[in-house]
Amino acid sequence: MINRTKFLFVALILAHLCFITYEANAGFVPYGKIFKAVKDERPYITQAQDSRLQLQLHKALILNCPSSLTNVASYVYSGHGFLVGEVESDAERDALLNCAKEINGLYGISYFLPQKTPIEEASSELEIKLKGIFDPEYPSSQITIKVVQNNVLILGVLNLQEQKSVCASVQKISKTSRIINFLQVPQQQKKLKKRFRPLRNLFSN
Repeated sequence: MINRTKFLFVALILAHLCFITYEANAGFVPYGKIFKAVKDERPYITQAQDSRLQLQLHKALILNCPSSLTNVASYVYSGHGFLVGEVESDAERDALLNCAKEINGLYGISYFLPQKTPIEEASSELEIKLKGIFDPEYPSSQITIKVVQNNVLILGVLNLQEQKSVCASVQKISKTSRIINFLQVPQQQKKLKKRFRPLRNLFSN
C-alpha cells in the first residue's frame, strides 16, 4: 500500500513536469524515473534535495574545474556528496574538493580520485550491469556502479543487510578484487545535524 501511494505521488509530480514541457518533449513520460523514484530508499523530500544539491555540485564543477568533467563524476545521496574518477595531479584533486566544500547543504564529501594511470579495466560498468540482470541480489534500480582503475565503487542508499548482499553480488559478477562501498544507510525520521563531516579519502591504499 505504501509503495502504491508512493508511486502515485511521484507519478503525479512527473506528470505535471511532463505537462509543462509537453511541446518540447512531445508528451514523453519518464517511466524509468518513476520506477527508480518508487524503489528509492530515500523519502521524497530527500530525493528532491539530493537532486538540487547534485545539480549545484555539477554546476560548480563546470564553472571551476571544467577540464575534470570528462574523468570525474559527482553524486549526492542523503545530503552527502561523492566525487569519483581520475585526476591529473594532487592540485586538481584539491581544486575539486575545495569546490565541493563550497556547496551549502552538503553534510560531507567522500571521494575516490587517484591519479591517472594507464591500466586495462578487468570489468566495465556496462558489463557489471548486464550480468547483474541475472542476479536476484543485484538491485539495478537502486545503485550506481563506477569502475576506476579496477576498483568497483557502489553508490546509492540501502539498508545494511541489502548492502552486504549487493556487495557480495558485485564481487561475484565483477573481475575485480576490490569493492569500495559508498552506499548510504536510509535516514531515520529525524533532522540531520547541520555540521560538515570530515572528508573521506579512499583513493589511497
